[in-house]
Amino acid sequence: MGKKKRSTRRAPAAPAPRVPRKEPYSKDRLNAVIDRVKDQAARMGQLARSIDEARLDAVVIDGHAMLIRGLNQIDNFIDNASRAVREARSAKKGL
Repeated sequence: MGKKKRSTRRAPAAPAPRVPRKEPYSKDRLNAVIDRVKDQAARMGQLARSIDEARLDAVVIDGHAMLIRGLNQIDNFIDNASRAVREARSAKKGL
């Protein structure tokens, strides 16, 4: 009798746990986010200034697709966060 062949089939992967769409932020957690946003905004501003001041004709950016996706995500984040702040401000005034 010959050796048994190993099955190459894998068990189906478990579905990823769902991340809630909205999540409340405590004052401490919000302050940490604010600090990070300020730091990233400063770094983004410095990058923009250095690109502008270099007066380059062209530049090759490694991870171009990642850059474009990241900028789109930043735009979406700004829109969503701005909406959440407006809603929170309105709710606070309404109380």
